[in-house]
Amino acid sequence: MSPKQDFSSTDPRVQIFAIDSQTFKSAANTITELIDNSINQYQTANVIIASGNAILQTLGCLSAIINWQKVNWFLADERCVAANDPQSNRLQITRVLEKSLGEKYGTVIAPDTRITPEKAVADYASRIASISMFNFCLLGMGNDGHIASLLPQHSALSSNESCCLVTDSPNPPSERITMTLKTFARVSSRVLITVGAAKNDAIRKYIADPQTPVRLFNPTIIFSDRAAYQ
Repeated sequence: MSPKQDFSSTDPRVQIFAIDSQTFKSAANTITELIDNSINQYQTANVIIASGNAILQTLGCLSAIINWQKVNWFLADERCVAANDPQSNRLQITRVLEKSLGEKYGTVIAPDTRITPEKAVADYASRIASISMFNFCLLGMGNDGHIASLLPQHSALSSNESCCLVTDSPNPPSERITMTLKTFARVSSRVLITVGAAKNDAIRKYIADPQTPVRLFNPTIIFSDRAAYQ
């Protein structure tokens, strides 16, 4: 009998580790391999990445064993805050990459929050359209089940644009620019990392409900720890 294709613990796409640090290290090894393969084949790597604790912890496990300078890190979403604001996803990711990989970590590409959100969306959509292929997408999941800035049951889940503006995020700041499921669907390797007991409810929901953001994202692999999959 084949395992359920619902991202339960018996789904082969779900990899569960004893503790969160093992989860982060395994995910880091996987994305390193994906990036190295892309650089060897195409001389560059274009990846989509979100922020959040699990992602930042994973990036902190990277080591300078490949040519990271050839990587373009496209942000899955960004908060509409100043570039030097501690809440800026670009700032958070850049600081972790610098710490783990040094100055030659590649290029972090994000919506331009110096202009109006509407203009920033259009500008970022143009940059996304210029990329013929993204090598993989790496997202985390909030305790409420959101991915990037795509909230459960939100209208942005059905957007036909490559990225869109969210103005009603329940967590401040309310305005965010996010890539959409349409963009994520272009990517063949879709990686999700989720750890900790605080994720239990959200995991139960996406196992049961195909309309949750994670199920619509349809990850090709999920890295988790035992605490999250209780």
